[in-house]
Order: sequence, then C-alpha cells, then structure tokens
Amino acid sequence: MAKVFIIILNWNGLHDTLECLDSVYGLDYPSFEVMVVDNGSSDDSVETIHSNFPQVVLIENKQNLGYTGGNNVGMRYALEHGADYVWLLNNDTVVDPDALAKLVDEAELSQEVGLVSPVIHFYESPEEVQFMGAYVDLLKFKISHICDQTELDCKIVQRNLTLWGTALLIKRSVVETVGFLSEKYFAYSEDCDYSLRALKQNFCAKIRLDARIFHKDSRSTGKQSPIQTFLRTRNTFFLWKDNMPWPRKFLLPGYYMGAVINSAKILSDEGNEKSFDACLDGFWAALNGRGGTYDLKFAIPSWLRIVFKFFVTWHPYFWVNLFKFNFRGIAMDISKKLNILA
Repeated sequence: MAKVFIIILNWNGLHDTLECLDSVYGLDYPSFEVMVVDNGSSDDSVETIHSNFPQVVLIENKQNLGYTGGNNVGMRYALEHGADYVWLLNNDTVVDPDALAKLVDEAELSQEVGLVSPVIHFYESPEEVQFMGAYVDLLKFKISHICDQTELDCKIVQRNLTLWGTALLIKRSVVETVGFLSEKYFAYSEDCDYSLRALKQNFCAKIRLDARIFHKDSRSTGKQSPIQTFLRTRNTFFLWKDNMPWPRKFLLPGYYMGAVINSAKILSDEGNEKSFDACLDGFWAALNGRGGTYDLKFAIPSWLRIVFKFFVTWHPYFWVNLFKFNFRGIAMDISKKLNILA
C-alpha cells in the first residue's frame, strides 16, 4: 500500500502533541510512519515525546522555523525515505481512526488528485464544521469558505478549491512538481498559496466528506494575538501578489490598503492596541517584501503609524472605498450622511 509519512509540527505544545499522537496511533491505515518536527521548543517536549513514543521519528530544529520551514524539514526527510504521501497534521488536532485510509483512497482515484483534506470539525464542538474547503476568486480579491456540499459540487469551485494545511495529504508527485511550502510566509496563507500553485500545475484538490478530524484552533499563536495579526496581514498581500493575474496586480495596492485600514479599525474599536500596531507592522513588512517571523526591528516608521491612525480614526470607510476605487460606495456613504443631516 502507499506509504504515508505523517508530519506533526511541535512548538511548546506538548500536551496537544501527545493527545494528537495518541489518536494517530489509533489509525486503521496499515502503512504509515509518524514524524514529529520540533521547532526549537523551550519546554521538555523533545524528552517527553521520545519517552512516551519511542517509535516516532523525532527531528529537532534549533530554532522556530515556522509552519513552513518546520514542515519543509519533515517533507524533505519523508521524500528521502520513500514516502508516497505526506500528511501535514497540526499538533492541535485529533483524528478519526479511518480518516487517513479515506484520504489515501480519495487520492488514489486519479493521478490528477494531488491534495486531499478531511472535513475539519471544532474540537470543542465536534458536530460543528470548521472547514470543508475554500474557493479563491483571484479577480475579486476574495476567498470564500465552502458552507455545504452543494457549493462543493459546483464545477467552478472544484477548479479553484484550496485547502488548509491543518490536515493536508499531499501526493509525492505534487511536491516533486510544485516544490515545498514558501518559507517567506512563515505561517498562515501558505496552504492557500500551495493549493494555488498545485492547481496551476494541473493537479486538483479534494475534500473527503466522510473523513473527519477535530481541531482546537490557534493554539500556537493565539487568536488575534500580535504575531498572528502581523502574519495574516502581511501574508494576505504575499498571497495575492504571488498568485494574482498580471492585469489585476495593478489594483492590488489599493485593495490591500483598504483591507488593512478596515482590519486596523476593528482592532482599534476593540481596544486591542498591540494587535493594531502589529497589523500596521504587517502592512509595512508586506510592502517591503520582508518574509519570516515578526521582528520589531523592522516595525513601521513612527510617522507612517501616525498617518495610518488618522485614516483609521477619521472616517475609515471613506478611505477603504477610495483605495478600492469603489466610488459608488463613497457616493452612497455621502448620500447617507446628507440624509442624516437633513
């Protein structure tokens, strides 16, 4: 049977990783090997994992290489040791026993099937679906999450389906053709980028609807934490810039500026000042093409931070519409204000 290397990335997430490994060793697929790539953890992850699961292939990175760098280390090892598939599996997940067998079964249906994901459910609410694919519209700067099977069956969605890296099965031929994850992303949006790169090489992505895993969500960086905000803000620009057709790239700076102002406004309203600053730093890193992790040495200049705060505090939606060239939106906004004054 096809040999699968399961790659689990760990960074100071010992409790989650141990629970994930427990579930992985309950898989009913007969031909897999488990790797844990430790991204420079400062806790006792390495010793404890080795003690509890001596059969695991354990690779220690000296520093945090991010989701992209860490998984690339694992993928290279897997390919060098005869992997037919690699399964990138977040350490904050728990898997159904039959999940891997169903994913491989889906991938084996056709040579064109290069990427397969299970349906991802919330760990805390097991019946609630978190992810079952996303549709990318490169012309409208839009990513839409699929909500039901009817949407998933739509032909245009199937041709543009992208998958999360949470539990992503990748065929060996995809890695040999497309390459590895782009390490400038560090974390977030790299999975969407990888999906789009695979689609360009005539592979297709699939969701296996009867395969399930359960995801705890944002355990490594924390929801709306400064580092997550920075990475998501910056990587949104990288994603569109790397994959947008050339004629549309001329509109990217304006759309991106509008999106950043909108996100910064929300963070400001919530009183999340640290993430507000991280959002602006992510914007600055994007414009300068600076990949990798969040480094305050390259923060946005003070004068530009003041300008941005003006945009956010003085009628932000006017600026959002202006940068997106949405003059109809500006006209409607002005009309609405005039009606209120009247």
